[in-house]
Amino acid sequence: MLVIAHRGASGYAPENTMASFRLALEMGAKAIELDVHQTSDHQLVVIHDEDLRRVARRKVRVRDVTREELSSIDVGSWFDSCFSCERAPSLADVFDLTAGKVELHVEIKKGSKLYPGIEERLVDMIQSRGAWETTVISSFDHAALYSIRSLDARVRIGYLLGLTGMKTAYREIDQLRAESLNMSTRQANARKMRECQARGLRTLVYTANTRKELARLARLGVDGVFTNFPELTI
Repeated sequence: MLVIAHRGASGYAPENTMASFRLALEMGAKAIELDVHQTSDHQLVVIHDEDLRRVARRKVRVRDVTREELSSIDVGSWFDSCFSCERAPSLADVFDLTAGKVELHVEIKKGSKLYPGIEERLVDMIQSRGAWETTVISSFDHAALYSIRSLDARVRIGYLLGLTGMKTAYREIDQLRAESLNMSTRQANARKMRECQARGLRTLVYTANTRKELARLARLGVDGVFTNFPELTI
């Protein structure tokens, strides 16, 4: 079962920061998950929320600031004061750090309706680095996934289920030629596992943070789990 470091080693360092990604690598993670947004000057940056209220206590939206402005904002102190130097990294920085070391799972939080051109910029980055084999793109915004697929047939896609009904989900997965169904621990059950196995789909489940939960998912036959604690094994 593949263990994917959720927002890096986010149980030990502030999520979606270089500190969290470095620690995940040091802990031997084989895959890392992160979230991407776009700044006002069209730079791809790694942060979970659309705004900075939770990680910086500032009422600032990512789409309203430039990359340079964002790079001046502390996004680590909320976790621990020793991380006060952490900033929201660019996606390019994370690609540089992880190149050839791990599988990178990149979640588009919102597509072009909020961030015009984000899909094209992400595909361009994958193409320029030849990173098709080591990068998987996922999103709850399925329109963004359709845009990704229209741009490049080689990009690997993971389908985040969310509130979509299974009949619709399987149809869209087929259309997108997605390789995995990504779902929550609550959504993971034996019926879905059997159906996905019959369809040749990988099943990836978030967020499993205890050995007990990992053991349950392993018994179901899940292919991979997202966890804040990438050292967890069963």
